[in-house]
Amino acid sequence: MRGTPDFSLAASPDAGVSFDPFGEKLETPHAAGLPAAPRDGAGHRAVAAAFWALALLLVGCRIYLSDYPVAQTVASVGASVGEAVRTHLAAAF
Repeated sequence: MRGTPDFSLAASPDAGVSFDPFGEKLETPHAAGLPAAPRDGAGHRAVAAAFWALALLLVGCRIYLSDYPVAQTVASVGASVGEAVRTHLAAAF
């Protein structure tokens, strides 16, 4: 009977050799893979907290301001700015 070759990694002579994504052998063996990058826990928590605070602020403002009609708000702001400009121009001349 003819035997089938064993192609498992444990039986291969290059069991400790690792390969890059293109299939070429790496010079240094990385049996366990690349080490995980260290992450600064305090910095990560601070950035996450700032992100979620901003997200909640935007959502809260969106909900709070959803009752006001946009055209009426813009018109009232325009009227108050126009009145302020007229007041300052009248005082200047």
